[in-house]
Amino acid sequence: MERRREQALIKAAQRGDQNAFTALYRAYVDKIYRYILFRVESAQTAEDLTAEVFLRVVESLPTYEDRSAPLLVWLYRIAHARVIDHYRRYKRTADQAPLDTVEISTESDLDAPLLAEYRADQLRAALGSLTDPQRQVIGLRFIEGYNLEATAQVMGKTVDAIKALQYRALQALAAALRAQGYEG
Repeated sequence: MERRREQALIKAAQRGDQNAFTALYRAYVDKIYRYILFRVESAQTAEDLTAEVFLRVVESLPTYEDRSAPLLVWLYRIAHARVIDHYRRYKRTADQAPLDTVEISTESDLDAPLLAEYRADQLRAALGSLTDPQRQVIGLRFIEGYNLEATAQVMGKTVDAIKALQYRALQALAAALRAQGYEG
């Protein structure tokens, strides 16, 4: 969203304009959802936490002050705090369906979905071994597609610090995947 338009919508939303808030919500809800989904165990949890983020925005928007950073930076910080709170409240548990409720597919290539799920589990486990800042830089750079400058702004770091953090994160991720025997 263009910065001037965003600022105008923020001011209108602060005055109680529901259409302005709706425009801001629609502009950013998918990005916040993806950001959270990348960090939690299920889509349902990501939906719940995304709702919490925007509830906080509604509550805090009247006192929000534009500090020459896009609103999205503030939203990511709120989302990050909600994810941390989530893990403080609940210990991570594996989502396993009871064996008698698992549906067996009759597709001709039964291995493809299983292999894809196995690879996703390997990646999730490897990402879980990273520090939170490392996971955050990987998500912003490679999932959200942010450039170095935007990532630095969101994380409150310099571009050089982001480069170093990204390098260390990729090295740690590769090592974690190799430790799991991943070669692909």
